Amino acid sequence: MSLFVGRRELLIGSGALLLPRVPALAADHRDSPAVDADIATDITDIYMFRAPHDHRLLVMVMDTHPFSIADEAASYHYEPSALYRFNFTTKRTAEPTAEIDFIFSPFASGGQNFTAFFPNGTVVTGPVTQGTVTSTTPNPPMITQGPPGSGITIFAGPRDDPFFFDFVGFERFLAGTGTFTGADAFAGFNVNAIVVQFPLEMVAGHAEKFGAWGVTYTSPQPLSAPPFVDLTQIDRMGNPAVNTALIPASLKDAFNAGIPQDDAQVFAPVILQTLANFGTNAQNTATLASVAVPDTLKLNRSMPDGFPNGRQLTDRVIDTLLTLILNTPTTDGTRGNDVPFLPTFPYLASPHQAP
Repeated sequence: MSLFVGRRELLIGSGALLLPRVPALAADHRDSPAVDADIATDITDIYMFRAPHDHRLLVMVMDTHPFSIADEAASYHYEPSALYRFNFTTKRTAEPTAEIDFIFSPFASGGQNFTAFFPNGTVVTGPVTQGTVTSTTPNPPMITQGPPGSGITIFAGPRDDPFFFDFVGFERFLAGTGTFTGADAFAGFNVNAIVVQFPLEMVAGHAEKFGAWGVTYTSPQPLSAPPFVDLTQIDRMGNPAVNTALIPASLKDAFNAGIPQDDAQVFAPVILQTLANFGTNAQNTATLASVAVPDTLKLNRSMPDGFPNGRQLTDRVIDTLLTLILNTPTTDGTRGNDVPFLPTFPYLASPHQAP
């Protein structure tokens, strides 16, 4: 199974094929019992794309706190005893070759700060944007710039959940009681987002192809500086829907506690069996397996960005996955995200507010 794949041009149509064993798809929201108990370390989505204005810069997004509601906007904080990590690899074995770490101070006096540690030794500290219910408009995003000339820009705080999917229509479609209506089940919900933009060569060097994934860990005490020890891995994510769609329920916690280096040996057999159960044909099985094993987002710098070559906010990843799994062009009918994305940093839309 190849680590890197090219971008496939898929014709997404309106056809659908009723297969009762197709999974309940979501990106990675509440995908296992362990993460369901701790939303602060539950990774809902990872995005990776080159900055629209400068392809020398890479943008990484890690969303947590799934299904955050506007009425409780002031209550969603980062966990001070958690480590939020972006891993990168230029090796076909998926062994990490670079990492960017985020830790957060305890929430106090209405505020919280982040500290980011970069592989070149740069350390950046800044404020977390806080959610609010005292106004019908959100607090403006607090953007932190790294040292002059570093090319680093960081945001952390609440944003609109950028994932879109007609989950209710999908469930009715499977049950034979209805079909897709294009209603986004994630519309109106927020997440907490870490968005970091930085020089691509900082994590990939001159490699043409590389991979990335997000990981969260917890510690018995608040974290302050590396080395970070005595950590327990809580969640990991590379590609959308791998754990929710392709890993059996009994193995979901084990998958989140695993590492991409072991995916080919430990999880590839169950992924292949799951796809066989779905009736996915051999060609599409090979494509899905090459994306999911190891479970890292892959980026080929010589090709345009767009899932499965990285992942942009606007990519219709569920249509792509449904088309491959069902062996026929399929769309859920959604028009994209419920609110427009921003053309500039931090790219994700502003969070929803209580009326």
